Amino acid sequence: MSQNTIQCRLVASVVTRQQLWKLMADKNTPLINELLLQVAQDPDFETWRQKGKIPTGIVKQLCAVLKTDSRFIGQPGRFYTSA
Repeated sequence: MSQNTIQCRLVASVVTRQQLWKLMADKNTPLINELLLQVAQDPDFETWRQKGKIPTGIVKQLCAVLKTDSRFIGQPGRFYTSA
């Protein structure tokens, strides 16, 4: 079996990299952590866990609500989607 390794490098100014890092560390990572927490606290979580899958749209609904939370406002749309 063969393996391919892909490497990429971010070519951007220091200022751009700093802004991206700050956005990810200060807003996106906490958003993902909050989504994980809310999913785990859902009354149906055990059922989902046993099935091995969360119903389509649950995370999207939770994220839509969190988008209006002052802690997570102002992220690019791609960040919400990736969360």
